[in-house]
Amino acid sequence: MNETTSRAVLYGLALTVLGGIAALWATTDNEADVMVLLNSAEVQLKAAYMTPAADLDGQALTARKELLETALGHLESVERRRPGMACTAEFRGFAHMLVGEHLQAAACYERARRCADCGDEQRDVLVFNQARMLVAAGEAHRALRLFAQHRDALDARYGQRRRLEEADILIGLGREQQALQRLQLVTAESSVAPMASLEAGLRYLQLGRDAEATRALEAASQGAPIADYHLARLKLREGDVDTTFELLARAYAARPAEVRQRLRDEADAWSAVSQDARYQEFTASSPASPGR
Repeated sequence: MNETTSRAVLYGLALTVLGGIAALWATTDNEADVMVLLNSAEVQLKAAYMTPAADLDGQALTARKELLETALGHLESVERRRPGMACTAEFRGFAHMLVGEHLQAAACYERARRCADCGDEQRDVLVFNQARMLVAAGEAHRALRLFAQHRDALDARYGQRRRLEEADILIGLGREQQALQRLQLVTAESSVAPMASLEAGLRYLQLGRDAEATRALEAASQGAPIADYHLARLKLREGDVDTTFELLARAYAARPAEVRQRLRDEADAWSAVSQDARYQEFTASSPASPGR
Protein backbone atom coordinates (compact mmCIF):
# COMPACT_ATOMS: atom_id res chain seq x y z
CA MET A 1 0.00 0.00 0.00
CA ASN A 2 1.52 3.33 -0.98
CA GLU A 3 1.50 6.31 1.36
CA THR A 4 -1.09 8.26 -0.64
CA THR A 5 -3.56 5.43 -0.18
CA SER A 6 -2.62 4.24 3.27
CA ARG A 7 -2.57 7.67 4.92
CA ALA A 8 -6.36 7.81 4.60
CA VAL A 9 -6.51 5.25 7.40
CA LEU A 10 -5.15 7.88 9.78
CA TYR A 11 -7.99 10.36 9.29
CA GLY A 12 -11.53 10.54 10.57
CA LEU A 13 -12.45 8.05 13.24
CA ALA A 14 -9.72 5.55 12.37
CA LEU A 15 -11.83 2.77 13.84
CA THR A 16 -11.15 -0.87 13.06
CA VAL A 17 -12.78 -2.40 10.00
CA LEU A 18 -14.69 -5.34 11.37
CA GLY A 19 -15.73 -7.10 8.21
CA GLY A 20 -12.57 -9.15 7.81
CA ILE A 21 -12.82 -10.54 11.32
CA ALA A 22 -15.98 -12.46 10.50
CA ALA A 23 -14.16 -14.74 8.07
CA LEU A 24 -11.90 -15.95 10.89
CA TRP A 25 -14.67 -17.17 13.13
CA ALA A 26 -16.94 -20.17 13.08
CA THR A 27 -20.64 -19.55 12.74
CA THR A 28 -21.74 -20.27 16.30
CA ASP A 29 -24.47 -18.23 17.89
CA ASN A 30 -22.06 -16.82 20.46
CA GLU A 31 -19.60 -15.60 17.83
CA ALA A 32 -22.40 -14.19 15.73
CA ASP A 33 -23.51 -12.26 18.81
CA VAL A 34 -19.98 -10.88 19.16
CA MET A 35 -20.04 -9.53 15.61
CA VAL A 36 -23.45 -7.94 16.12
CA LEU A 37 -22.32 -6.31 19.36
CA LEU A 38 -19.09 -4.99 17.85
CA ASN A 39 -20.85 -3.54 14.83
CA SER A 40 -23.46 -1.96 17.07
CA ALA A 41 -20.77 -0.48 19.33
CA GLU A 42 -19.03 1.01 16.30
CA VAL A 43 -22.28 2.60 15.11
CA GLN A 44 -22.97 4.03 18.57
CA LEU A 45 -19.45 5.46 18.87
CA LYS A 46 -19.61 7.09 15.46
CA ALA A 47 -22.99 8.58 16.33
CA ALA A 48 -21.60 9.89 19.64
CA TYR A 49 -18.69 11.45 17.74
CA MET A 50 -21.18 13.34 15.57
CA THR A 51 -23.39 14.39 18.49
CA PRO A 52 -22.52 17.60 20.39
CA ALA A 53 -22.07 17.34 24.14
CA ALA A 54 -24.22 20.44 24.72
CA ASP A 55 -26.88 22.44 22.92
CA LEU A 56 -26.52 26.02 21.71
CA ASP A 57 -27.42 27.28 25.18
CA GLY A 58 -24.68 25.22 26.78
CA GLN A 59 -27.07 22.70 28.29
CA ALA A 60 -25.79 19.12 28.40
CA LEU A 61 -27.41 16.76 25.92
CA THR A 62 -28.29 13.31 27.19
CA ALA A 63 -28.24 11.74 23.73
CA ARG A 64 -24.45 11.60 23.51
CA LYS A 65 -24.11 10.13 26.99
CA GLU A 66 -26.70 7.48 26.18
CA LEU A 67 -24.91 6.53 22.96
CA LEU A 68 -21.63 6.09 24.82
CA GLU A 69 -23.26 4.07 27.61
CA THR A 70 -24.85 1.76 25.04
CA ALA A 71 -21.55 1.30 23.21
CA LEU A 72 -19.67 0.54 26.42
CA GLY A 73 -22.32 -1.96 27.43
CA HIS A 74 -21.85 -3.78 24.13
CA LEU A 75 -18.07 -3.78 24.57
CA GLU A 76 -18.35 -5.24 28.08
CA SER A 77 -20.56 -8.00 26.71
CA VAL A 78 -18.02 -8.74 23.98
CA GLU A 79 -15.18 -8.88 26.49
CA ARG A 80 -17.07 -11.46 28.53
CA ARG A 81 -17.64 -13.62 25.46
CA ARG A 82 -14.27 -13.15 23.74
CA PRO A 83 -11.68 -11.37 25.90
CA GLY A 84 -8.46 -9.85 24.61
CA MET A 85 -9.59 -8.57 21.19
CA ALA A 86 -7.71 -5.60 19.72
CA CYS A 87 -10.78 -3.93 18.27
CA THR A 88 -12.58 -4.00 21.64
CA ALA A 89 -9.66 -2.23 23.33
CA GLU A 90 -9.46 0.23 20.44
CA PHE A 91 -13.15 1.06 20.69
CA ARG A 92 -12.75 1.63 24.42
CA GLY A 93 -9.92 4.02 23.67
CA PHE A 94 -12.10 5.94 21.27
CA ALA A 95 -14.85 6.15 23.89
CA HIS A 96 -12.39 7.59 26.41
CA MET A 97 -11.22 10.14 23.84
CA LEU A 98 -14.81 11.30 23.25
CA VAL A 99 -15.14 12.34 26.90
CA GLY A 100 -11.68 13.91 27.12
CA GLU A 101 -10.02 11.07 29.05
CA HIS A 102 -6.88 11.19 26.95
CA LEU A 103 -4.50 9.21 29.15
CA GLN A 104 -7.06 6.43 29.51
CA ALA A 105 -7.52 6.46 25.73
CA ALA A 106 -3.76 6.19 25.22
CA ALA A 107 -3.62 3.23 27.59
CA CYS A 108 -6.40 1.47 25.68
CA TYR A 109 -4.64 2.02 22.36
CA GLU A 110 -1.45 0.59 23.85
CA ARG A 111 -3.35 -2.42 25.13
CA ALA A 112 -4.93 -2.94 21.71
CA ARG A 113 -1.47 -2.92 20.09
CA ARG A 114 -0.39 -5.76 22.37
CA CYS A 115 -3.36 -8.00 21.60
CA ALA A 116 -2.55 -11.23 19.77
CA ASP A 117 -5.06 -10.52 16.99
CA CYS A 118 -3.72 -7.02 16.20
CA GLY A 119 -2.45 -6.84 12.62
CA ASP A 120 0.61 -4.90 11.51
CA GLU A 121 -1.27 -2.03 9.86
CA GLN A 122 -3.76 -1.73 12.70
CA ARG A 123 -0.81 -1.63 15.11
CA ASP A 124 0.72 1.28 13.16
CA VAL A 125 -2.55 3.22 13.28
CA LEU A 126 -2.82 2.58 17.00
CA VAL A 127 0.65 4.08 17.54
CA PHE A 128 -0.54 7.32 15.91
CA ASN A 129 -3.73 7.34 17.96
CA GLN A 130 -1.83 6.66 21.18
CA ALA A 131 0.65 9.45 20.41
CA ARG A 132 -2.17 11.92 19.70
CA MET A 133 -3.82 11.10 23.00
CA LEU A 134 -0.53 11.56 24.85
CA VAL A 135 -0.11 14.99 23.25
CA ALA A 136 -3.68 15.92 24.17
CA ALA A 137 -2.92 14.89 27.75
CA GLY A 138 0.15 17.12 27.88
CA GLU A 139 2.59 14.22 27.49
CA ALA A 140 4.26 15.38 24.27
CA HIS A 141 7.68 14.02 25.20
CA ARG A 142 6.19 10.56 25.69
CA ALA A 143 4.58 10.82 22.25
CA LEU A 144 7.96 11.57 20.67
CA ARG A 145 9.51 8.59 22.44
CA LEU A 146 6.67 6.39 21.20
CA PHE A 147 7.28 7.46 17.59
CA ALA A 148 11.01 6.85 18.01
CA GLN A 149 10.36 3.38 19.40
CA HIS A 150 8.19 2.40 16.42
CA ARG A 151 9.90 4.46 13.72
CA ASP A 152 11.14 1.60 11.56
CA ALA A 153 7.79 -0.18 11.48
CA LEU A 154 5.84 3.04 10.86
CA ASP A 155 8.07 4.20 8.03
CA ALA A 156 7.24 1.14 5.94
CA ARG A 157 3.76 2.67 5.43
CA TYR A 158 3.53 6.05 7.10
CA GLY A 159 6.94 7.72 7.01
CA GLN A 160 5.66 11.06 5.77
CA ARG A 161 2.81 11.04 8.31
CA ARG A 162 5.17 10.21 11.18
CA ARG A 163 7.47 13.12 10.32
CA LEU A 164 4.56 15.54 9.98
CA GLU A 165 3.12 14.54 13.34
CA GLU A 166 6.52 14.77 14.98
CA ALA A 167 6.92 18.23 13.46
CA ASP A 168 3.61 19.27 15.04
CA ILE A 169 4.74 18.04 18.43
CA LEU A 170 8.13 19.74 18.14
CA ILE A 171 6.52 23.03 17.11
CA GLY A 172 4.31 22.81 20.19
CA LEU A 173 7.41 22.27 22.32
CA GLY A 174 9.17 25.26 20.76
CA ARG A 175 11.83 23.07 19.12
CA GLU A 176 11.52 24.70 15.72
CA GLN A 177 14.84 23.61 14.22
CA GLN A 178 14.02 19.96 14.87
CA ALA A 179 10.56 20.51 13.40
CA LEU A 180 12.14 22.00 10.28
CA GLN A 181 14.35 18.94 9.92
CA ARG A 182 11.26 16.71 9.86
CA LEU A 183 9.54 18.92 7.29
CA GLN A 184 12.60 19.02 5.06
CA LEU A 185 12.70 15.23 5.05
CA VAL A 186 9.07 15.16 3.92
CA THR A 187 9.41 17.68 1.11
CA ALA A 188 12.72 16.28 -0.10
CA GLU A 189 11.14 12.94 -1.00
CA SER A 190 10.52 12.51 -4.72
CA SER A 191 7.41 10.48 -3.95
CA VAL A 192 5.88 12.94 -1.50
CA ALA A 193 2.07 12.71 -1.59
CA PRO A 194 0.22 15.94 -2.49
CA MET A 195 -1.57 16.05 0.86
CA ALA A 196 1.70 15.54 2.72
CA SER A 197 3.25 18.37 0.72
CA LEU A 198 0.24 20.56 1.53
CA GLU A 199 0.51 19.81 5.24
CA ALA A 200 4.24 20.47 5.20
CA GLY A 201 3.57 23.79 3.49
CA LEU A 202 1.10 24.81 6.18
CA ARG A 203 3.60 23.98 8.89
CA TYR A 204 6.28 26.00 7.09
CA LEU A 205 3.84 28.93 7.11
CA GLN A 206 3.33 28.43 10.83
CA LEU A 207 7.08 28.70 11.29
CA GLY A 208 7.35 31.81 9.13
CA ARG A 209 9.33 30.01 6.41
CA ASP A 210 7.57 31.52 3.42
CA ALA A 211 10.02 30.38 0.73
CA GLU A 212 9.81 26.73 1.82
CA ALA A 213 6.05 27.06 2.18
CA THR A 214 5.71 28.36 -1.36
CA ARG A 215 7.66 25.45 -2.81
CA ALA A 216 5.70 22.88 -0.83
CA LEU A 217 2.31 24.39 -1.67
CA GLU A 218 3.17 24.70 -5.35
CA ALA A 219 4.18 21.04 -5.39
CA ALA A 220 0.89 20.10 -3.74
CA SER A 221 -1.46 22.19 -5.86
CA GLN A 222 -2.07 19.76 -8.70
CA GLY A 223 -3.14 16.89 -6.45
CA ALA A 224 -4.51 19.03 -3.61
CA PRO A 225 -6.10 22.13 -5.21
CA ILE A 226 -6.84 23.84 -1.89
CA ALA A 227 -3.08 24.51 -1.72
CA ASP A 228 -3.75 27.38 -4.15
CA TYR A 229 -5.94 29.04 -1.53
CA HIS A 230 -3.09 29.03 0.96
CA LEU A 231 -0.70 30.29 -1.71
CA ALA A 232 -3.17 33.10 -2.44
CA ARG A 233 -3.12 34.15 1.21
CA LEU A 234 0.67 34.12 1.17
CA LYS A 235 0.82 36.23 -1.99
CA LEU A 236 -1.65 38.71 -0.50
CA ARG A 237 0.56 39.08 2.54
CA GLU A 238 3.49 39.76 0.21
CA GLY A 239 1.46 42.44 -1.60
CA ASP A 240 1.06 40.62 -4.94
CA VAL A 241 -2.68 41.20 -5.33
CA ASP A 242 -3.01 40.12 -8.97
CA THR A 243 -1.35 36.76 -8.34
CA THR A 244 -3.48 36.43 -5.21
CA PHE A 245 -6.68 36.55 -7.25
CA GLU A 246 -5.32 34.24 -9.95
CA LEU A 247 -4.58 31.62 -7.33
CA LEU A 248 -7.86 32.21 -5.53
CA ALA A 249 -9.77 31.75 -8.78
CA ARG A 250 -7.97 28.49 -9.45
CA ALA A 251 -8.73 27.19 -5.96
CA TYR A 252 -12.36 28.30 -6.25
CA ALA A 253 -12.79 26.51 -9.57
CA ALA A 254 -11.68 23.24 -7.97
CA ARG A 255 -13.22 23.57 -4.47
CA PRO A 256 -15.89 26.32 -4.49
CA ALA A 257 -17.72 25.38 -1.29
CA GLU A 258 -14.53 24.96 0.73
CA VAL A 259 -13.05 28.22 -0.54
CA ARG A 260 -16.25 30.15 0.26
CA GLN A 261 -16.26 28.70 3.77
CA ARG A 262 -12.61 29.55 4.31
CA LEU A 263 -13.14 33.10 3.08
CA ARG A 264 -15.95 33.52 5.60
CA ASP A 265 -14.01 31.93 8.47
CA GLU A 266 -10.79 33.83 7.71
CA ALA A 267 -12.30 37.17 6.70
CA ASP A 268 -9.79 39.14 8.76
CA ALA A 269 -6.92 37.81 6.66
CA TRP A 270 -8.63 39.19 3.53
CA SER A 271 -9.56 42.61 4.91
CA ALA A 272 -7.04 44.39 2.68
CA VAL A 273 -8.98 43.36 -0.44
CA SER A 274 -12.48 43.01 1.00
CA GLN A 275 -13.72 45.95 -1.10
CA ASP A 276 -12.20 44.62 -4.32
CA ALA A 277 -14.86 43.50 -6.79
CA ARG A 278 -12.87 40.35 -7.55
CA TYR A 279 -12.95 39.33 -3.90
CA GLN A 280 -16.66 40.06 -3.63
CA GLU A 281 -17.37 37.72 -6.53
CA PHE A 282 -16.04 34.83 -4.45
CA THR A 283 -17.91 35.78 -1.28
CA ALA A 284 -21.28 36.56 -2.88
CA SER A 285 -24.04 34.15 -1.93
CA SER A 286 -24.77 31.40 -4.42
CA PRO A 287 -28.04 31.91 -6.33
CA ALA A 288 -30.98 29.88 -5.12
CA SER A 289 -31.76 26.77 -7.11
CA PRO A 290 -35.03 26.73 -9.11
CA GLY A 291 -38.07 25.99 -7.00
CA ARG A 292 -36.35 26.64 -3.68
